[in-house]
Amino acid sequence: MSNMYNVYPSRETLHGFFSRDLDPILKILSGDTVVFQTLDAAWGLDKRSSTGSPRKKFSDIAPDRKSKTFGHSLVGPIFIEGAMPYQTLEIKINEVIPGSWGWATAGGFKSYWNEKMGMVDEKEVNLDFELDHNKMIGRSQFGNFNYSVKLSPFMGIMGMPPAEFGQHTTISPRRWGGNIDCKELQAGSILYLPIPVEGGLFSVGDGHAAQGDGEVSGPALECPMDRVSLTFNVLDDTPIKMPRARTKDGWITMGFHENLEEAMWIALSEMLDLMSTNYQISRTEAYAFASLVVDLRITQVVNHVKGVHAFLSFDALR
Repeated sequence: MSNMYNVYPSRETLHGFFSRDLDPILKILSGDTVVFQTLDAAWGLDKRSSTGSPRKKFSDIAPDRKSKTFGHSLVGPIFIEGAMPYQTLEIKINEVIPGSWGWATAGGFKSYWNEKMGMVDEKEVNLDFELDHNKMIGRSQFGNFNYSVKLSPFMGIMGMPPAEFGQHTTISPRRWGGNIDCKELQAGSILYLPIPVEGGLFSVGDGHAAQGDGEVSGPALECPMDRVSLTFNVLDDTPIKMPRARTKDGWITMGFHENLEEAMWIALSEMLDLMSTNYQISRTEAYAFASLVVDLRITQVVNHVKGVHAFLSFDALR
């Protein structure tokens, strides 16, 4: 019989880096469900009161859980009994319910994306939103930016630490997950990650209420999450090298690399492996079919390690 647990952001549960050295906040069994509440990526506790005003942020983090550099606000890690390296962790995304506010920004600081777009010396634009998760609408709050956007909430970061000891940044995605920022990972989807360390040590954070493919200005519509329900299963018979996902519409394979083209080839190669297995055809045959039915999408370009995901609709091949 499976169990359900609730985890909330606190001094004991928050951390700003990935590491196998972190003590788990919870030990669960394969098949159990954990319901998380999360802060926004930048540790915010409430919305801005007016344009340009500061937001109150969480600061009472335990010293051994604080990152030496900037790190997203993560909740975890969760230890899954029986999870071992080279197995696969299946994460069923049951619910993703955003909080009541969120924000986005563009320009105003040095980064490779702002340099490319000529935005380094421009005044930073801050957009603040009120979020209505019943109507799935976000409405901008202040100034002349009186627009609404459709909400499609998902978690930007779901992942586990590398096998190497020490602190590892939350900014870059890896084989074991992390800052994937794939907008397809909404409620109803299933994420598959190769397990790097005993117990997995899974963490989650960086809630996004909405994001376009690319996440081009740096942040998405960043927000806290009131409820993120995830069910964990350890799989012995599904070996994978990179993250994969099953959405309501089809299969996704992922590629990460500092070079966007290399990320594309990795995602495509992973898709050929998936097609070969699922359809019992050779990789060359899969390659021919992929040219007809596989879409290549830019996941994000702003995490230093860039992402591409390949998409195959369930009804593409019959």
